[in-house]
Amino acid sequence: METTETRNEEVRKVQRCELSGLRYLFAFMGFLGFCTIYAIRVNINVAIVAMVNNSAIYKNDNETRSEECNVTPPPFIANHTSYDLPKDGEFIWSTHLQAIILGSFYYGYCISQIPGGRMAEIFSAKWIFGIGTGITALLTLVTPIAARCHVAFLIVIRTLEGLSQGVTMPAMHSMLGRWVPDSEKAFLSTVVYCGICIGTVVTMPLSGYLCNTEFLGGWPSAFYMVGIFGCVWFIFWALLVTDKPSSHPWITKKELKYITLNQRIEQNVELPPIPWMKIVTSVPFWALIITQIGQDWCFYTIVNDLPTFFATVLHFKIETNGFLSSFPYLLQTIVGCIVGYLADLTIRKKVASPGFVRKFCNTAAGLGTASGLIGVCLAGCDVTMNVVFFTCSLAIGGFCYSGYMVSHLDLSPEYAGTLMGIANTISNLTGFLAPSVVGALIENSPTLHQWRIVFFITVVILIVTSLVFVFFSSAEKQPWSPDVQQYEILNSIENPKNIQVGYGTIKEKS
Repeated sequence: METTETRNEEVRKVQRCELSGLRYLFAFMGFLGFCTIYAIRVNINVAIVAMVNNSAIYKNDNETRSEECNVTPPPFIANHTSYDLPKDGEFIWSTHLQAIILGSFYYGYCISQIPGGRMAEIFSAKWIFGIGTGITALLTLVTPIAARCHVAFLIVIRTLEGLSQGVTMPAMHSMLGRWVPDSEKAFLSTVVYCGICIGTVVTMPLSGYLCNTEFLGGWPSAFYMVGIFGCVWFIFWALLVTDKPSSHPWITKKELKYITLNQRIEQNVELPPIPWMKIVTSVPFWALIITQIGQDWCFYTIVNDLPTFFATVLHFKIETNGFLSSFPYLLQTIVGCIVGYLADLTIRKKVASPGFVRKFCNTAAGLGTASGLIGVCLAGCDVTMNVVFFTCSLAIGGFCYSGYMVSHLDLSPEYAGTLMGIANTISNLTGFLAPSVVGALIENSPTLHQWRIVFFITVVILIVTSLVFVFFSSAEKQPWSPDVQQYEILNSIENPKNIQVGYGTIKEKS
């Protein structure tokens, strides 16, 4: 058996292998996949502003739109001669019903997380991810028809979209465990999951623009465009991506060796049954879940309700609303990629331990975002300061991609899909809890004071969950995860056609 020093020497020989390698093609296609997934998920958050007749709602409730703040255009359009209020739509849906519509996606999303993780580990993660995304795209195409038939049909469609999307993140985590070497884990994982931000960045202003035109009927075009994009993406995903590096016809021996030597996945051994009891009683895993709850509560509060805050309190029209609601996510993507690269470099150069890097990045994301939201609470009706604080708050959230988002891979790369499934099932309960809480707080009194309560609740949750991660998380592979022996198969990967790679296993063909 080779020593650890021998293995490390082999790693150095193939270090920084082929920057144009297929793992980057996989990461790019995963990135586009999450662009599609989140475009489908968030377009309704802007479109619903154009779909709903807010004037009729407030009139029925004997209320008016919040008039605490004057109609002041954002600074970048301050010289315009006129600034119109948002237009009213065709549906008379109460604030509470809107919260149900926005939250219905997560009823299905939570159900399919754990099954999605297990199916990805047992069967084909590629097809679980691809089909889940493709079905969601098809359902998005029929969303306008469902909305005009009856609100109940819209809720059903959104629930089914959540059900099909629920398998995607666990499946992607499984594929990251197979495709991404440890020395590039934070960066490539960030590239993939930055599709979340870019999908949001592109979709929100695009939806805002489309909703304000007559193209394909206005707001329905926001659903048609992302649905078509999702169908096109699925074709390329099916043609260009494989489940594992060894099965890709274009991969080189050098890149396959580089990926395998830089992973902590168990090789040559069939994985035992998942140790469910040890997983659910693992303190580091629960620390991960708790911080994920905090981050998801913040994400869903902001992504679902920021457009409503901008429209009803600051009186932004739909195009401006979409742009300002999405721009911070562009900065978050840039921050995330830079931090991901630096996090990998810090660990690779042994400047700091993986545990310290994960905790530092996660704390920066949580406390930084909380600080920005405190600024929003203090900004009052100052449009410029609201925009600045929201932008800074969400941009610094990019640190989280090198924090808790890769912790599942740290704890157990073999069971990363299942861990993500469990964590996502619990944390995404906030997907319908957060909009429900916001709806209850602002339904009868959509005032600046009530919105401050919404943001203050989010601040408290972020601070508490970030501190839990600091004190109880770990970046070490856990005892219940199989031991690492991948350097034993060094000779086998000299000829990649003679090996079979299952999730967590590599064995020679007989």
